[in-house]
Amino acid sequence: MSETADVIDAVAGTPAALRTYREKAYVHTQGAHDALLTGTDTLPRAERAALAARTAELDGAPVLAAHYRSLAPAPADSARLAALLRHAELLVLSPSTAGPKDIAALTEAGWGAPDVVAASQLVAFVTYQARLAAGLRALGGLPAEGGEVPAYGVASEGRPFTLDALEWDAWVETVDVDRATPEQIAVLEESLPTAKTSPYYLALVHDVTALRERSRLYNAIMYAPRGLDRRDREIAALAVSHVNGCVYCASVHARRFAQLAKDAGPARALLDAGPDADLGTARRRAVADFAVRLTREPNRPLDLTALRTDAGLDDTEILDLVHVVAVFAWANRLMLTLGEPRSPRSTTEEHPV
Repeated sequence: MSETADVIDAVAGTPAALRTYREKAYVHTQGAHDALLTGTDTLPRAERAALAARTAELDGAPVLAAHYRSLAPAPADSARLAALLRHAELLVLSPSTAGPKDIAALTEAGWGAPDVVAASQLVAFVTYQARLAAGLRALGGLPAEGGEVPAYGVASEGRPFTLDALEWDAWVETVDVDRATPEQIAVLEESLPTAKTSPYYLALVHDVTALRERSRLYNAIMYAPRGLDRRDREIAALAVSHVNGCVYCASVHARRFAQLAKDAGPARALLDAGPDADLGTARRRAVADFAVRLTREPNRPLDLTALRTDAGLDDTEILDLVHVVAVFAWANRLMLTLGEPRSPRSTTEEHPV
Protein backbone atom coordinates (compact mmCIF):
# COMPACT_ATOMS: atom_id res chain seq x y z
CA MET A 1 0.00 0.00 0.00
CA SER A 2 1.33 3.41 -0.94
CA GLU A 3 2.17 5.75 1.93
CA THR A 4 0.57 8.67 0.02
CA ALA A 5 -2.14 9.26 -2.55
CA ASP A 6 -0.87 8.76 -6.08
CA VAL A 7 1.46 11.69 -6.66
CA ILE A 8 1.18 11.86 -10.45
CA ASP A 9 -2.62 11.88 -10.30
CA ALA A 10 -2.39 14.83 -7.92
CA VAL A 11 0.16 16.94 -9.81
CA ALA A 12 -1.13 16.15 -13.30
CA GLY A 13 -4.70 17.05 -12.35
CA THR A 14 -6.10 14.30 -14.56
CA PRO A 15 -8.22 11.26 -13.65
CA ALA A 16 -6.44 7.95 -13.20
CA ALA A 17 -8.62 6.13 -15.73
CA LEU A 18 -6.24 6.44 -18.68
CA ARG A 19 -3.14 5.75 -16.59
CA THR A 20 -4.55 2.52 -15.22
CA TYR A 21 -4.65 1.18 -18.76
CA ARG A 22 -1.02 0.45 -17.91
CA GLU A 23 -1.69 -0.78 -14.39
CA LYS A 24 1.85 -2.01 -13.72
CA ALA A 25 3.37 1.30 -14.77
CA TYR A 26 0.80 3.07 -12.58
CA VAL A 27 1.59 0.95 -9.54
CA HIS A 28 5.37 0.95 -9.89
CA THR A 29 5.57 4.70 -10.54
CA GLN A 30 4.09 5.30 -7.10
CA GLY A 31 6.08 2.38 -5.71
CA ALA A 32 9.31 4.02 -6.86
CA HIS A 33 8.24 7.29 -5.24
CA ASP A 34 7.62 5.58 -1.92
CA ALA A 35 10.86 3.57 -2.08
CA LEU A 36 12.96 6.61 -2.90
CA LEU A 37 11.44 8.83 -0.20
CA THR A 38 12.15 6.41 2.61
CA GLY A 39 15.42 7.19 4.30
CA THR A 40 17.00 6.63 7.67
CA ASP A 41 20.74 6.63 8.26
CA THR A 42 21.35 6.28 4.49
CA LEU A 43 20.41 9.67 3.06
CA PRO A 44 17.78 10.76 5.61
CA ARG A 45 14.25 11.58 4.53
CA ALA A 46 14.58 15.34 5.08
CA GLU A 47 17.53 15.48 2.69
CA ARG A 48 15.68 13.30 0.18
CA ALA A 49 12.61 15.56 0.24
CA ALA A 50 14.74 18.70 -0.16
CA LEU A 51 16.66 17.13 -3.02
CA ALA A 52 13.48 16.05 -4.80
CA ALA A 53 11.91 19.49 -4.34
CA ARG A 54 14.96 21.23 -5.79
CA THR A 55 14.97 18.82 -8.73
CA ALA A 56 11.34 19.58 -9.51
CA GLU A 57 12.04 23.32 -9.31
CA LEU A 58 14.95 22.97 -11.74
CA ASP A 59 12.69 21.03 -14.11
CA GLY A 60 10.02 23.74 -14.07
CA ALA A 61 7.49 21.73 -12.05
CA PRO A 62 6.40 23.88 -9.08
CA VAL A 63 3.42 21.72 -8.08
CA LEU A 64 5.66 18.66 -7.87
CA ALA A 65 8.20 20.70 -5.90
CA ALA A 66 5.49 21.73 -3.41
CA HIS A 67 4.56 18.06 -2.92
CA TYR A 68 8.11 17.19 -1.94
CA ARG A 69 8.51 20.19 0.35
CA SER A 70 5.40 19.01 2.23
CA LEU A 71 6.89 15.61 3.06
CA ALA A 72 9.49 16.67 5.62
CA PRO A 73 10.79 19.75 7.41
CA ALA A 74 13.57 21.51 5.52
CA PRO A 75 16.96 20.24 6.71
CA ALA A 76 19.51 22.64 8.13
CA ASP A 77 21.90 24.14 5.60
CA SER A 78 25.21 22.34 5.52
CA ALA A 79 28.11 21.61 3.21
CA ARG A 80 26.78 18.05 2.86
CA LEU A 81 23.36 19.24 1.71
CA ALA A 82 24.89 21.84 -0.60
CA ALA A 83 26.87 19.08 -2.33
CA LEU A 84 23.66 17.12 -2.93
CA LEU A 85 21.88 20.14 -4.37
CA ARG A 86 24.78 20.81 -6.75
CA HIS A 87 24.53 17.16 -7.80
CA ALA A 88 20.83 17.67 -8.54
CA GLU A 89 21.62 20.65 -10.76
CA LEU A 90 24.18 18.60 -12.67
CA LEU A 91 21.77 15.70 -13.22
CA VAL A 92 18.84 17.87 -14.27
CA LEU A 93 20.56 20.42 -16.47
CA SER A 94 23.76 18.94 -17.90
CA PRO A 95 24.13 15.23 -17.10
CA SER A 96 26.34 14.51 -20.11
CA THR A 97 29.05 16.75 -18.64
CA ALA A 98 29.38 14.62 -15.48
CA GLY A 99 32.61 12.90 -14.59
CA PRO A 100 34.35 11.02 -11.76
CA LYS A 101 35.18 14.37 -10.13
CA ASP A 102 31.47 14.89 -9.42
CA ILE A 103 31.22 11.60 -7.54
CA ALA A 104 34.42 12.53 -5.70
CA ALA A 105 32.86 15.84 -4.64
CA LEU A 106 29.98 13.99 -2.99
CA THR A 107 32.37 11.60 -1.29
CA GLU A 108 34.47 14.49 0.01
CA ALA A 109 31.29 16.07 1.42
CA GLY A 110 30.72 12.92 3.49
CA TRP A 111 28.28 10.94 1.38
CA GLY A 112 29.04 7.23 0.87
CA ALA A 113 28.31 5.14 -2.21
CA PRO A 114 24.81 4.10 -1.02
CA ASP A 115 23.95 7.77 -0.46
CA VAL A 116 25.25 8.79 -3.89
CA VAL A 117 23.24 6.06 -5.59
CA ALA A 118 20.09 6.91 -3.62
CA ALA A 119 20.46 10.61 -4.43
CA SER A 120 21.07 9.96 -8.11
CA GLN A 121 18.09 7.59 -8.31
CA LEU A 122 15.85 10.14 -6.63
CA VAL A 123 16.87 13.08 -8.82
CA ALA A 124 16.54 11.02 -12.00
CA PHE A 125 13.15 9.70 -10.86
CA VAL A 126 11.81 13.23 -10.31
CA THR A 127 12.80 14.12 -13.89
CA TYR A 128 10.69 11.11 -14.92
CA GLN A 129 7.76 12.34 -12.84
CA ALA A 130 7.93 15.85 -14.30
CA ARG A 131 7.72 14.54 -17.87
CA LEU A 132 5.03 11.98 -17.09
CA ALA A 133 2.86 14.63 -15.44
CA ALA A 134 3.40 17.04 -18.36
CA GLY A 135 2.40 14.40 -20.91
CA LEU A 136 -0.70 13.48 -18.92
CA ARG A 137 -1.78 17.11 -18.69
CA ALA A 138 -1.56 17.33 -22.48
CA LEU A 139 -3.57 14.13 -22.85
CA GLY A 140 -6.17 15.47 -20.45
CA GLY A 141 -6.49 18.71 -22.40
CA LEU A 142 -5.16 20.72 -19.47
CA PRO A 143 -2.75 23.64 -19.80
CA ALA A 144 0.91 23.06 -19.17
CA GLU A 145 2.08 23.81 -15.65
CA GLY A 146 4.19 26.59 -17.08
CA GLY A 147 7.13 26.51 -14.71
CA GLU A 148 10.35 28.17 -15.76
CA VAL A 149 11.96 26.32 -18.68
CA PRO A 150 15.31 24.89 -17.60
CA ALA A 151 18.43 25.87 -19.48
CA TYR A 152 19.73 22.45 -20.41
CA GLY A 153 23.45 22.05 -21.04
CA VAL A 154 24.65 20.88 -24.43
CA ALA A 155 25.40 17.22 -24.91
CA SER A 156 28.96 16.17 -24.30
CA GLU A 157 31.26 16.21 -27.31
CA GLY A 158 33.19 13.22 -26.01
CA ARG A 159 32.58 9.66 -27.25
CA PRO A 160 30.68 9.64 -30.57
CA PHE A 161 27.32 7.96 -30.97
CA THR A 162 27.59 4.48 -32.41
CA LEU A 163 25.61 1.38 -33.37
CA ASP A 164 28.40 -0.75 -31.90
CA ALA A 165 27.78 -2.54 -28.61
CA LEU A 166 29.34 -0.82 -25.60
CA GLU A 167 29.98 -1.74 -22.00
CA TRP A 168 29.82 0.51 -18.95
CA ASP A 169 32.10 1.16 -15.98
CA ALA A 170 30.99 2.64 -12.67
CA TRP A 171 32.55 5.68 -11.00
CA VAL A 172 30.85 4.84 -7.72
CA GLU A 173 31.86 1.89 -5.54
CA THR A 174 29.80 -1.17 -6.48
CA VAL A 175 28.47 -3.97 -4.27
CA ASP A 176 30.70 -7.04 -4.05
CA VAL A 177 28.34 -9.79 -5.13
CA ASP A 178 30.15 -12.29 -2.87
CA ARG A 179 29.26 -10.09 0.11
CA ALA A 180 25.79 -9.06 -1.03
CA THR A 181 22.82 -9.59 1.26
CA PRO A 182 20.18 -12.18 0.37
CA GLU A 183 17.80 -9.34 -0.54
CA GLN A 184 20.40 -7.80 -2.87
CA ILE A 185 20.98 -11.16 -4.54
CA ALA A 186 17.24 -11.66 -4.95
CA VAL A 187 16.67 -8.32 -6.67
CA LEU A 188 19.70 -8.82 -8.92
CA GLU A 189 18.39 -12.22 -10.00
CA GLU A 190 14.95 -10.76 -10.60
CA SER A 191 16.25 -7.81 -12.65
CA LEU A 192 18.36 -9.32 -15.45
CA PRO A 193 20.16 -12.62 -16.11
CA THR A 194 23.53 -10.82 -16.18
CA ALA A 195 22.83 -8.39 -13.33
CA LYS A 196 25.23 -10.07 -10.90
CA THR A 197 28.13 -9.28 -13.24
CA SER A 198 26.90 -5.84 -14.40
CA PRO A 199 28.68 -2.81 -12.86
CA TYR A 200 25.50 -0.81 -13.42
CA TYR A 201 23.30 -3.16 -11.42
CA LEU A 202 25.97 -3.67 -8.80
CA ALA A 203 25.95 0.10 -8.29
CA LEU A 204 22.16 0.47 -8.19
CA VAL A 205 21.69 -2.47 -5.81
CA HIS A 206 23.00 -0.31 -2.97
CA ASP A 207 19.31 0.76 -2.84
CA VAL A 208 17.49 -2.55 -3.13
CA THR A 209 13.86 -1.41 -2.93
CA ALA A 210 14.36 1.42 -5.39
CA LEU A 211 16.09 -0.89 -7.88
CA ARG A 212 13.29 -3.43 -7.66
CA GLU A 213 10.60 -0.83 -8.33
CA ARG A 214 12.62 0.79 -11.10
CA SER A 215 13.29 -2.49 -12.92
CA ARG A 216 9.63 -3.47 -12.76
CA LEU A 217 8.56 -0.05 -13.98
CA TYR A 218 11.04 -0.03 -16.87
CA ASN A 219 9.87 -3.47 -18.02
CA ALA A 220 6.22 -2.41 -17.75
CA ILE A 221 6.95 0.58 -19.99
CA MET A 222 9.20 -0.93 -22.63
CA TYR A 223 7.79 -4.45 -22.98
CA ALA A 224 4.08 -4.13 -22.26
CA PRO A 225 1.94 -5.92 -24.85
CA ARG A 226 -0.23 -4.11 -27.37
CA GLY A 227 -0.35 -0.35 -27.37
CA LEU A 228 2.50 1.59 -28.96
CA ASP A 229 4.53 -0.39 -31.49
CA ARG A 230 7.86 -1.57 -30.05
CA ARG A 231 9.70 0.12 -32.92
CA ASP A 232 8.16 3.45 -31.94
CA ARG A 233 9.20 2.92 -28.33
CA GLU A 234 12.77 2.26 -29.44
CA ILE A 235 12.97 5.27 -31.77
CA ALA A 236 11.64 7.46 -28.95
CA ALA A 237 14.21 6.02 -26.52
CA LEU A 238 16.91 6.67 -29.10
CA ALA A 239 15.79 10.27 -29.70
CA VAL A 240 15.72 11.04 -25.97
CA SER A 241 19.11 9.43 -25.43
CA HIS A 242 20.62 11.46 -28.26
CA VAL A 243 19.24 14.73 -26.85
CA ASN A 244 20.58 13.89 -23.40
CA GLY A 245 23.96 12.80 -24.76
CA CYS A 246 23.74 9.23 -23.48
CA VAL A 247 25.96 7.31 -25.90
CA TYR A 248 25.43 4.00 -24.13
CA CYS A 249 21.61 4.06 -24.17
CA ALA A 250 21.55 5.39 -27.73
CA SER A 251 23.71 2.48 -28.88
CA VAL A 252 21.48 -0.12 -27.24
CA HIS A 253 18.21 1.29 -28.53
CA ALA A 254 19.52 1.97 -32.02
CA ARG A 255 20.37 -1.71 -32.27
CA ARG A 256 17.03 -2.75 -30.84
CA PHE A 257 15.18 -0.60 -33.34
CA ALA A 258 17.28 -2.04 -36.17
CA GLN A 259 16.50 -5.59 -35.03
CA LEU A 260 12.77 -4.95 -34.76
CA ALA A 261 12.49 -2.94 -37.99
CA LYS A 262 14.99 -5.12 -39.88
CA ASP A 263 16.44 -1.81 -41.07
CA ALA A 264 19.29 0.06 -39.38
CA GLY A 265 18.91 3.10 -41.67
CA PRO A 266 16.65 5.32 -39.53
CA ALA A 267 18.57 4.53 -36.35
CA ARG A 268 21.90 5.20 -38.01
CA ALA A 269 20.58 8.49 -39.42
CA LEU A 270 19.41 9.59 -35.99
CA LEU A 271 22.74 8.65 -34.40
CA ASP A 272 24.67 10.57 -37.05
CA ALA A 273 22.49 13.66 -37.48
CA GLY A 274 20.35 13.78 -34.35
CA PRO A 275 16.55 13.76 -34.05
CA ASP A 276 16.15 16.17 -37.00
CA ALA A 277 17.50 13.46 -39.34
CA ASP A 278 15.36 11.99 -42.11
CA LEU A 279 13.66 9.08 -40.32
CA GLY A 280 11.81 7.81 -43.36
CA THR A 281 8.16 8.15 -42.30
CA ALA A 282 5.82 10.82 -40.95
CA ARG A 283 5.02 8.52 -38.05
CA ARG A 284 8.64 8.30 -36.90
CA ARG A 285 9.04 12.04 -37.43
CA ALA A 286 6.06 12.78 -35.16
CA VAL A 287 7.25 10.34 -32.50
CA ALA A 288 10.80 11.74 -32.48
CA ASP A 289 9.62 15.38 -32.46
CA PHE A 290 7.34 14.74 -29.48
CA ALA A 291 10.10 12.87 -27.63
CA VAL A 292 12.51 15.76 -28.11
CA ARG A 293 9.99 18.41 -27.06
CA LEU A 294 8.92 16.58 -23.88
CA THR A 295 12.57 15.91 -23.03
CA ARG A 296 13.72 19.51 -23.45
CA GLU A 297 10.66 21.46 -22.32
CA PRO A 298 8.59 19.31 -19.97
CA ASN A 299 6.43 22.16 -18.77
CA ARG A 300 5.64 24.02 -21.94
CA PRO A 301 2.51 23.28 -24.03
CA LEU A 302 2.67 19.96 -25.86
CA ASP A 303 0.90 19.69 -29.22
CA LEU A 304 -0.46 16.17 -29.82
CA THR A 305 -1.84 16.94 -33.30
CA ALA A 306 0.98 15.31 -35.28
CA LEU A 307 0.88 12.21 -33.10
CA ARG A 308 -2.84 11.82 -33.73
CA THR A 309 -2.91 12.76 -37.43
CA ASP A 310 0.52 12.03 -38.94
CA ALA A 311 1.32 9.07 -36.69
CA GLY A 312 -2.25 7.84 -36.17
CA LEU A 313 -1.75 7.22 -32.46
CA ASP A 314 -4.66 6.91 -30.06
CA ASP A 315 -4.54 8.10 -26.45
CA THR A 316 -3.33 4.78 -25.04
CA GLU A 317 -0.46 4.73 -27.54
CA ILE A 318 0.41 8.33 -26.67
CA LEU A 319 0.38 7.30 -23.00
CA ASP A 320 2.93 4.60 -23.83
CA LEU A 321 5.06 7.18 -25.65
CA VAL A 322 4.93 9.59 -22.72
CA HIS A 323 6.08 6.78 -20.42
CA VAL A 324 9.01 5.95 -22.70
CA VAL A 325 10.19 9.55 -22.92
CA ALA A 326 9.85 9.97 -19.17
CA VAL A 327 11.66 6.77 -18.22
CA PHE A 328 14.61 7.66 -20.43
CA ALA A 329 14.98 10.98 -18.63
CA TRP A 330 15.62 8.68 -15.66
CA ALA A 331 17.73 6.01 -17.36
CA ASN A 332 20.01 8.42 -19.21
CA ARG A 333 20.78 10.41 -16.09
CA LEU A 334 21.87 7.35 -14.15
CA MET A 335 24.05 6.09 -16.99
CA LEU A 336 25.62 9.52 -17.51
CA THR A 337 26.35 10.44 -13.91
CA LEU A 338 27.28 7.16 -12.19
CA GLY A 339 29.74 5.89 -14.80
CA GLU A 340 30.77 5.88 -18.44
CA PRO A 341 30.65 3.67 -21.56
CA ARG A 342 33.66 1.92 -23.00
CA SER A 343 34.46 -0.43 -25.84
CA PRO A 344 33.54 -3.98 -24.88
CA ARG A 345 35.84 -6.78 -23.89
CA SER A 346 33.15 -9.05 -25.30
CA THR A 347 29.89 -8.41 -27.16
CA THR A 348 26.57 -8.60 -25.32
CA GLU A 349 23.04 -7.53 -26.15
CA GLU A 350 21.84 -7.50 -22.54
CA HIS A 351 20.98 -3.93 -21.56
CA PRO A 352 21.40 -2.89 -17.92
CA VAL A 353 18.34 -0.70 -17.56
